[in-house]
Amino acid sequence: MKLSFFDLFINIDNEQKYLDAIENSLLNESNQNIFYYLNSFGFYLAFKNQLFKEALQQSDYIIPDGYSIVWAVNFLQNIVIDKVVFTYSFAPNICNVFNQCGSSIFILGGKESELNKAMKNISKQEFPISIAGSNHGYFSIKNETDYIIEKINASHADVLIVAMGMPRSEIWIFQNKGKLHPKVIFSVGGFLSFLSGEKKIAPQWMYNSGLEWVYRLVQEPVRLWKRYLVANIFFLSKVVTEKVSNAIK
Repeated sequence: MKLSFFDLFINIDNEQKYLDAIENSLLNESNQNIFYYLNSFGFYLAFKNQLFKEALQQSDYIIPDGYSIVWAVNFLQNIVIDKVVFTYSFAPNICNVFNQCGSSIFILGGKESELNKAMKNISKQEFPISIAGSNHGYFSIKNETDYIIEKINASHADVLIVAMGMPRSEIWIFQNKGKLHPKVIFSVGGFLSFLSGEKKIAPQWMYNSGLEWVYRLVQEPVRLWKRYLVANIFFLSKVVTEKVSNAIK
C-alpha cells in the first residue's frame, strides 16, 4: 500500500506492516532502507523547508506518526489507517525484531546525559538488544559529520537510530545516507527524551484519542505551544482546502 498525501506519501498503515518492513529490510543484504515519520508538524515543515521535503520524498518508508495524519487520510480519501509511533512500538516489538534478526544498533542523538540514561534503560528492556555504539546529537554538522559517520560505520551496526529532532535528523540522514553503512536507518524525533525518562510518554488510552499532543504540551508548554498552534492550524487549513477543492471538481 502506498497512499499519496499532498506532495508526500504514506506506505505503512499499521504496526504489523511496520514490523514486517523492518524485518524485511534487515534481512535484505543489498538495500539500505530509511524510515521517517509524519505528523502535523512534519507536514508543516515540508511546506516550509524544501530540503526536508526532499528528504521525505526520497525515503523508503513514511509512517503516520500523528493522529492528525490518520484523521486526514480518512477525511480526504475515506481510507482507515492506524497511527504507528516508534516510541510506543520500540519495546518490546521493535526490539524483538532486532533480536530475531541478530541486529545491533547505533544511537545518535540527545544530550550526553540524556543519551547515557537512555542506554541504561535499554539494557533493562524485556528484550535486551545489542548496542554497537552511540553518540550525542550536539555535534557540529559542518565540522564533525565525517567523524560521526566513521564512528557509526566502524561499529558495524545494522541499525542506525537518529534522534536529533525534526528536521535536523531527516536532513542529516538525507545528505549522508550514501556514506552510511547500516542497513536500516530511523529518524525518531524526541524518542531519547522518553527512553531516558526525562519526559513521560502519554498513557495508552490517549494514543488514538487525538489528545496525545495535549499531554506533551502540558509537559513543555513554553517550547511546544507555538509549534502546535502554528502547525495544527496550517495543517487543518490545508486539509479542509483540499477537501473543498475535491468536492467542487
